[in-house]
Amino acid sequence: MPEAAPKPLLLLVDGHSLAFRSFYAFSKGGEGGLATKDGRPTSVTYGFLKSLLDTGKSLKPQGVAIAFDTAEPTFRHQADPNYKAHRDVAPEVFFQDLEQLQQILRNQLQLPLCLAPGYEADDVLGTLANRAADQGWRVRILSGDRDLFQLVDDQRDIAVLYMGGGPYAKNSGPTLIDESGVLGKLGVMPNKVVDLKALTGDSSDNIPGVRGVGPKTAISLLKENEDLDAVYLALEEVEAEGAKASRGAIKGALKGKLRSDRDNAYLSRKLAEILVDIPLPEDPTLPLKAVDPEGLSARLEDLELNSLLRQVNSFAAAFSEGGFGANADSIQPSPSQSKPKGSSSTPAAATSSPPSQGETTDDSTSGDGATTGADIDQGTSALPSLQPRLITTEASLAELMQRLMACTEASSPVALDTETTDLNPFKAELVGIGVCWGEALDALAYIPIGHHPAAGGLTTDHPQQLPLESVLTAIAPWLASREHPKALQNAKYDRLILLRHGLALEGVVMDTLLADYLRDAAAKHGLDVMAEREFGFSPTAYSELVGKKQTFADVPIGQASLYCCMDVHVTRRLALLLRQQLEAMGAPLIPLLEQVEQPLEPVLAQMEATGIRIDVPYLRELSAEMGSTLERLDADAKTAAGVEFNLASPKQLGELLFNTLGLDRRKSRRTKTGYSTDATVLEKLENDHPVVPLVLEHRVLSKLKSTYIDALPQLVEAETGRVHTDFNQAVTATGRLSSSNPNLQNIPVRTEYSRRIRKAFLPQEGWTLLSADYSQIELRILTHLSGEEVLQEAYRTGDDVHALTARLLLDKDAVSADERRLGKTINFGVIYGMGAQRFARETGVSQAEAKEFLMKYKQRYPKVFAFLELQERLALSRGYVETILGRRRPFHFDRNGLGRLLGKDPLEIDLDVARRGGMEAQQLRAAANAPIQGSSADIIKVAMVQLQAALQSQGLPARLLLQVHDELVLEVEPEALGATRNLVVTTMENAVQLSVPLVAETGVGANWMEAK
Repeated sequence: MPEAAPKPLLLLVDGHSLAFRSFYAFSKGGEGGLATKDGRPTSVTYGFLKSLLDTGKSLKPQGVAIAFDTAEPTFRHQADPNYKAHRDVAPEVFFQDLEQLQQILRNQLQLPLCLAPGYEADDVLGTLANRAADQGWRVRILSGDRDLFQLVDDQRDIAVLYMGGGPYAKNSGPTLIDESGVLGKLGVMPNKVVDLKALTGDSSDNIPGVRGVGPKTAISLLKENEDLDAVYLALEEVEAEGAKASRGAIKGALKGKLRSDRDNAYLSRKLAEILVDIPLPEDPTLPLKAVDPEGLSARLEDLELNSLLRQVNSFAAAFSEGGFGANADSIQPSPSQSKPKGSSSTPAAATSSPPSQGETTDDSTSGDGATTGADIDQGTSALPSLQPRLITTEASLAELMQRLMACTEASSPVALDTETTDLNPFKAELVGIGVCWGEALDALAYIPIGHHPAAGGLTTDHPQQLPLESVLTAIAPWLASREHPKALQNAKYDRLILLRHGLALEGVVMDTLLADYLRDAAAKHGLDVMAEREFGFSPTAYSELVGKKQTFADVPIGQASLYCCMDVHVTRRLALLLRQQLEAMGAPLIPLLEQVEQPLEPVLAQMEATGIRIDVPYLRELSAEMGSTLERLDADAKTAAGVEFNLASPKQLGELLFNTLGLDRRKSRRTKTGYSTDATVLEKLENDHPVVPLVLEHRVLSKLKSTYIDALPQLVEAETGRVHTDFNQAVTATGRLSSSNPNLQNIPVRTEYSRRIRKAFLPQEGWTLLSADYSQIELRILTHLSGEEVLQEAYRTGDDVHALTARLLLDKDAVSADERRLGKTINFGVIYGMGAQRFARETGVSQAEAKEFLMKYKQRYPKVFAFLELQERLALSRGYVETILGRRRPFHFDRNGLGRLLGKDPLEIDLDVARRGGMEAQQLRAAANAPIQGSSADIIKVAMVQLQAALQSQGLPARLLLQVHDELVLEVEPEALGATRNLVVTTMENAVQLSVPLVAETGVGANWMEAK
């Protein structure tokens, strides 16, 4: 018996939910959002269409309908005037953007837009889903609204595609929510969602519910009773039995709450229930029709949505009759990709076969320069079908170099990439080099150098590879030329590879990794992620190409050429696009890229290449000593506890502290395995029992031993005898550098052993280490940014700022060393949002005294707190804060939480209310600190760039080795120490001009501990 044909799939879209999500994700609430050059907003249009296309391609529906709210009041507003009354009206730009989006959906995509005056979009969706299921459709509802969970019905094949995670969760697709998913999310089945909201209410919609009844209580009530009616029937029965009677969850104070708020409960149920049988003004045609690609191209071009313009044919495939599943194979390149603007000619397919051996096309090489476009399947049809030239003879190499030497326009850089055998540049062997010099699909070349014959790559078509030395000799002049602009993704890696082969890399005008980092530090900056985000396709993953226990040298040359050339093709396109995006953002991001981040990259590469010597014998001695110390601490802790336990087991430690020893559980929190015993908890318990400080010390030393003392010798490169740490330039949200292998930023400074670890870091034999550290740079930056006159005067006159603060807080003319430490603690603590509890813990004063000190600090330095509060307001109102040099630190708040404040006047935001916003409110502390920490990072980056240039121009025998927070470490030939020290101090103190002086302090020693 033949199988029944599968039911068609209908995609229903919650229009306003997706529109608002797009608006707040891309527009930052109306400020600094996406817009055309003449100021027309496009955030809603771009975000909505991109999400719709992504869903259309992945879900492959045969029908689509989109529901929107109307401006008219609904029956719910008539039932309760307070319904959604607290919601702010969206900015005018939202409605302007929404109108143009709806025109595109209706006219160019030919999709039905469904509105019903007097009802909400939810009711339209409920009715459409109900009717479609009756007609034999499978139904999926795309929305970020949990209210729609009540429509989920496994038997009728109705599910919700839930866009959770807030409007900024761009890189994760919607989650399919079926009945079990609803149960997991809400704790009840779909048929009880309305009753759940009747009991708990919904603050986002101003649905009152029963006061004092939360989700946990409501779920218990609905487990014991079928619905709201059954709950109140049970309440009546219990009350009839007497005042003290109870039944399940209905007992005690809950009886009174249910009784007094009965009317609100039933009103809430009416407000929360989605209707599934409303009269619609017209019955929409659900099956897909035919997209108007020319009209769509014109609209997208007019709105300057270039990344969507390149995907017009994907829109046509996804939303024309049959859907993407039926039309994907017919996708051709979009008009914007295959013909010049204004051309009326029919575009040629981008999947054309490569010329055969000996044939030529425009800009193609013949014979040994044959293309390889058909060598392997490139994955989805959305990928450009590239036709790279293989460079396997001296003649084709010479022709390629002639072509590259002709590329001198900075606005049209050549993209470059190296393929190697290892991610570690100090172990990697060069396998091939790829370049892309234009938009054409054959404006690419791959030079195979180190492929293994055994991999099958050296076929009769490509019988040879050029010798490494021949390639390096030919390409060296172009690589070293500043007159020939280049674009790379993560240029530092390629620079290190080339440096190992004696080649200089100059003329890098765009590093797409760094440019995207400046665009949004919170985003992911991988080439595949950026390609998917901007162009709608994702290149082949490295793991798909290279098998286990293989390297790139084992990849056949034809496949390798397509892989590498796809990377350079994407890199070049991104280079042009990212420059436009940074320019459009309005902030000084292009100068920050070109004068700070990109010039810093070769400085970091040289530091990594230089590395730093490690005293391995000393570390082995220190490891043995620390092992003995840890054994002693382990024994002492067990003696203090009076029982045997494993110090490394959080579960056993929690049992000991809170069950066996009976310490205050309120200072901890419950976890899946018991009570938390993290560092914060142990610090609170430090004075409660002698075992706690022993455990704390054991933890610190154990981590130091495993992370540094035992690990550093394993990281020493045999070839150089040095450790070559990785300096990460595009990782932190604030702009600070980080390091890995090893992470030198996390070596503590306060313990004896952490100081002794620094003793293992040595200069070149016969040289000395020079350490230069900014003094109080973050406090100086805060003084500059806030304009606090008292602090400005203190720094200008050389007064002791910590003593000054102590004098002002204590109302004294002179203070002791301990009192000065109190001033120091509060000065630095304020920068990081320290509250009274932490201040009391760190200084030993009572919480009441700590609150008084903080209040006095606010009174003495009002501009400091005004500045910090302004940063919190700016983070909420526009979604980012800025450093002195214009670096942006983005903040992505949930649309249903603090994200509601995007677009507000920052001075009208009630910070006290915002700070009570749960977990999201913790980001406000980071927002206040980000301009300070980020400016500090920018300043030391500027200093590093200037210092490296000065060391080279003056020919001083000194090398930058490390950067750790506000400190630079150099190795210097002793005879040049004086000149180098003066140069370092002068450069650091004049890197950026502030309203207060920057001060750099130096130290010298035979190792890092002595220099520090």
